[in-house]
Amino acid sequence: MARLFARAAYRHIFPRVNNVPLWRVSTVPCTTSTSVPNSSTKDSIPKQTSWDPLKVEEIIREQSAKDMPVEILNPYEEERIQCILCRHNIHVDYKNVRLLSQFISPYTGRIYGRHITRLCRRQQELVEFQITKSRKAGYMAVMLKSVEYLKDPRLFDPNNPDRPHKF
Repeated sequence: MARLFARAAYRHIFPRVNNVPLWRVSTVPCTTSTSVPNSSTKDSIPKQTSWDPLKVEEIIREQSAKDMPVEILNPYEEERIQCILCRHNIHVDYKNVRLLSQFISPYTGRIYGRHITRLCRRQQELVEFQITKSRKAGYMAVMLKSVEYLKDPRLFDPNNPDRPHKF
């Protein structure tokens, strides 16, 4: 008796078709035509016809192609930061002392780091290499910046670095 009441309590959760639990009913489409007469009405369920899996795949592909998202630029994407040498496509040469002196401290003669110059890693390594090459060739002073380049316009602000520095 308790089992009968328990079954009735869960009837809304576990639906049945023709007094057979729905989970026991096969969901595989039938290729033969069958009709089950309905006891409440005289009309019968329409016969199931065979279907072509390739045709169904084609229909699904067509429907999914119409439902694809539209390609637009991300409005929240930040502007890509590029170093000044890459942005203006500037070639760094060891003979161009005026350009190389921009990346040297006027007080100590040391080469500014990436966090001050805001150059990309590749350009920073190239600038450091060209500065040492220029110093070895005798084009640049080693301990300080040449006086004639002190009033040149600055490419960056050494007093406002991305991260604090030692000097």
